Amino acid sequence: MTRAAAMMLATAIAVLPTVAMAPCAAAKDLGVRGATWPVVEPDLLEEIEARLLDMRRSGELARLEDEARIRARRQLEEPEPVPGIAPATEERSRLFDPAITVAQDIRTPDGTLIAAAGTWINPLERLPLTRDLIFVDGRREAEIAWALAHDLPAKIVLLAGRPLDLMRRHRRPFFFDTGGRLAARFAIAATPTLVEQDGSRLRITEIPVEDRDLVETEKGD
Repeated sequence: MTRAAAMMLATAIAVLPTVAMAPCAAAKDLGVRGATWPVVEPDLLEEIEARLLDMRRSGELARLEDEARIRARRQLEEPEPVPGIAPATEERSRLFDPAITVAQDIRTPDGTLIAAAGTWINPLERLPLTRDLIFVDGRREAEIAWALAHDLPAKIVLLAGRPLDLMRRHRRPFFFDTGGRLAARFAIAATPTLVEQDGSRLRITEIPVEDRDLVETEKGD
């Protein structure tokens, strides 16, 4: 044995008792407190599939699908009327300024600035109204007849009534102000109402019409 090897062996023997006597950490058993259950997470997709399968077997799913189709069809055929609308009783006209102040910069997709925040913009200066707008209650035949007889090209906008039925009967487009957004924007409260461009503003005119049945009854009397 070489001298270096003998020195290494002696050092190892001297250290061994110290290592063997060193204390080691031990886990302490604290016992069990409270009830325990195994960790189980249900598969949400499996639960949904199982529920759908049960609904299909019982016929509930088919019933719900039928009800949804009926509701959708009814909404298309006769949407909810715009609330707060009454027949016009006298001719009244007012001007409406459609100009707005831009709240934030408007840019094209490539970043080109169209209008800076704070800019005053009148949409009619860039996109004139090419056709008048006529707002009517589609449940009143007199209003529909009056709108169809309008001389200039116009869009007929229903605030109540059955647009699909009217399109089938008259073979021309009828629009519906879903949710009353346009009526609210133009503050329309009576029909028929004619909206037409007047320079840089819009002229909004309420025009009363008489119901045919009422007129014929009065003539018969």
